[in-house]
Amino acid sequence: MKKILTPLLVMSFHFISSQETKACKCVQFEKLKDSLSQSHPFFQPVTEEDALIPPFTYISVKYIKAAAKSENIIDPVYQRIKDLQLDSIDALYAIMQEEFSKKVNDIPIPLIIKKEKFKGTIAILYTTDSFLSKNYYIKISKDNGKTWQNYFTGLVANHYYFLKSNSKYPLWKDESHIQIEADITRMTKHLVYGETPKYTVVKNNALLTLDLAEILKDSDGDGINDIEETQKLFTNPYSKDTDGDGISDAEDNNPKYTTAENDFTKLLKGIIYGNYDFVKSNDPSHEEFFIPLATFDEDLKTQRNELPKREKEFLYSLDYKVIVTDNDNLKRLEPIDEKILFLTPKEFAEYQKTSYMYHFNPYYSKVFPCDEERDTYIFMIEGSMTGTTYLIKRTPGGWNIETFNVWMA
Repeated sequence: MKKILTPLLVMSFHFISSQETKACKCVQFEKLKDSLSQSHPFFQPVTEEDALIPPFTYISVKYIKAAAKSENIIDPVYQRIKDLQLDSIDALYAIMQEEFSKKVNDIPIPLIIKKEKFKGTIAILYTTDSFLSKNYYIKISKDNGKTWQNYFTGLVANHYYFLKSNSKYPLWKDESHIQIEADITRMTKHLVYGETPKYTVVKNNALLTLDLAEILKDSDGDGINDIEETQKLFTNPYSKDTDGDGISDAEDNNPKYTTAENDFTKLLKGIIYGNYDFVKSNDPSHEEFFIPLATFDEDLKTQRNELPKREKEFLYSLDYKVIVTDNDNLKRLEPIDEKILFLTPKEFAEYQKTSYMYHFNPYYSKVFPCDEERDTYIFMIEGSMTGTTYLIKRTPGGWNIETFNVWMA
């Protein structure tokens, strides 16, 4: 049996499990656990008055009489499922795959809200497809579709707008502004285990106008607009290469920090990306594996090649993974086939303001040395639905790793 790849993704298990292994004493680690247990976010719904205030100065709102109704929006995926009266998981998945394979400029048609041309400029307003948050982007071509640029609008679905694809208003208000109808919503019950979040509609007749000059602003010309750099990436909107490693922020899988390689970055990379064989044990609850350092690169490459390849689609490039940490070695890690934003807890507090759903990103601790045991460490990954603590021992040949306090909900 091999180590489960990439721990703490959102999982669909409907049970709680745990395993215990004797750990070393570490005062710093215990203090961290105490602080985390006292820092769980308290959900406080925004008031209706606050929901009515536009979140950005480049957005204006007016209220219209003959508004489109969001309940009348036809989702092509679920409409086909309903028409065919499907109930098997395989059939549902096949329909979803088929519908999402129909694309306009790399964007699945079910995600497109509006597509419209104005004086030779084409605009596609669409949403991403993510469990934690659906972000609204606009893709624009000024040469009749030959080349395209992608821009984050700053808006996240239901925080505080749900954009309506059935609006009869044209997408283009004029050459400098786009417009779209929206429900103004607020979350009244946050996501908890087994239940989806609940939203109520504050106003169902809003018409938003967005100033394109602000949305298209890309001060450093790196292909990422200033809104996305400041709100999502926490990179420098005035530098094409925030970390100065010679790779532009748009292409860099770790744009905030220069990558480095040492024994600790290899340890963390092996935990996150490795697929090592478990050490055989008579105890089924005991999980232990070994990361050899002398052959680390070759081993990891072989393990990754054994995994099914994922096609790199356009939307996948927008689906950043967020890791909250103060672990300096982890921040210097070189991600594999994904973009990771390493945010400090302070940065994460700002990040969460754009959507309550962002509270569910995992926290990765520092690698703490044990107080009384030489070359022995504790490392923890703590999420909202899964958690693992690792007891790590350094040996002449590499890292020996045991897991304890493993839980899944």
